Amino acid sequence: MAGIYVNDEGTWKLPKSIWVNQLGTWRVCKNVYVKSGGAWKELIQTIDITSSKSNFNLYEYLGSPTEALSVVVNISSFVEIFSQDTSGNRTPAFTVGSFPSGSTVVINNNGYISGGGGFGGLGGTQIANAQNGTDGGDGIIKGSNNNFDITIVNTGTIASGGGGGGGGVVVKDGSYVGTGGQGGQGAGITALSRTQGQVGSSGSCVTKPSIAGGGTICGGKGGDGGANGEDGESKSGNGGKGGIPIGSGIEVAVSGTILGAVG
Repeated sequence: MAGIYVNDEGTWKLPKSIWVNQLGTWRVCKNVYVKSGGAWKELIQTIDITSSKSNFNLYEYLGSPTEALSVVVNISSFVEIFSQDTSGNRTPAFTVGSFPSGSTVVINNNGYISGGGGFGGLGGTQIANAQNGTDGGDGIIKGSNNNFDITIVNTGTIASGGGGGGGGVVVKDGSYVGTGGQGGQGAGITALSRTQGQVGSSGSCVTKPSIAGGGTICGGKGGDGGANGEDGESKSGNGGKGGIPIGSGIEVAVSGTILGAVG
């Protein structure tokens, strides 16, 4: 492909930015085009994200480019990017996607990027075993193609979701049943708390009549949801896995606030 390349320690790469002097003032070019074979092609593209997004995929947002491209993404301070799911394992909040080999992506995050908290598993009943908690979502991941560079400059927050707690055990005594409590939801931007897992629910209780020996039969408490990046607590059902705030293959130039262990 025709374009502008720079030599970085013996390897030719697309530049991440190009500066021009306009009336004595240097400024970065937001969009740069080159002419190749009589057609103008975009070489550097700047994206300003000024509204909140869910389950965001940058590659798809840009129309799934087929040629190497340098992309600069500026996320405003009031923007939230999150994983929005109603059941099952949470999807990543921000997927960079599979850009063509040789591309470069710079993400300047001033907002809040967070995976959602995993859902708590239902407690055991007379007719069903306790359910497992679901997995918390990742904050930002790269995608299936690793042959391009990503750099994050984070002055905001990037967080991972916590795993959901496992469902509580059912307790039976003849026809008397104490249902297990539901596991708590993991921490996440779309959970009850952004940073703390929800406490699992107590199991239900039934009181046996005196003719049946008396006493109280109670199901077990559901597991607590995990904090950012932590697994949910296992009970009769297993706790869900915690997500990661930043996936592998992504360079962090400025850390800012990161909640959870970086993968």
